[in-house]
Amino acid sequence: MIGIDDFGVELRGRVERMERELRRWRVAGVAALSAAIVAVAGAMAAPAARELSVETLRIVQSDGRERIVLTAVPGVPDMTFRDPEGHSRLTLDIAGDSRPVLAISESTRAKGRLTLGIENGSPVLQLYDREGVRRVTLGVPKDLGALIRTYDESGKLQGRFP
Repeated sequence: MIGIDDFGVELRGRVERMERELRRWRVAGVAALSAAIVAVAGAMAAPAARELSVETLRIVQSDGRERIVLTAVPGVPDMTFRDPEGHSRLTLDIAGDSRPVLAISESTRAKGRLTLGIENGSPVLQLYDREGVRRVTLGVPKDLGALIRTYDESGKLQGRFP
């Protein structure tokens, strides 16, 4: 027969084994949780994307006003730089007829004050008055050499050389 002292010893042994086992489970749980945290942190620290695909990218200053706008809308891809008041100052554009154009504007005018582009494979410089009306065109057509055109205040051709 098992005496009370033997029962107490056996019970104490079982309790000690359970406590050791519980400590092992705690250590294993902490190790598993630590490994999970490291795995999640590693996944979050993935390298930055090397490509950004958007149709329009607007870069704004701290108050939300646009400063640079990159647009890839079909038929109208361009890059526009704006002054602090939001007026377009410089635009690099592919015109509707696929001609590249660089337009420089005065801050208070919506119309270009100066444009540089290509027409029929030749460079063209156009100057506008304060009202945004084209007044002078300088070009170098392939068949004519240098070309200068002047326009009146309504934009009608006034003179041409040659």
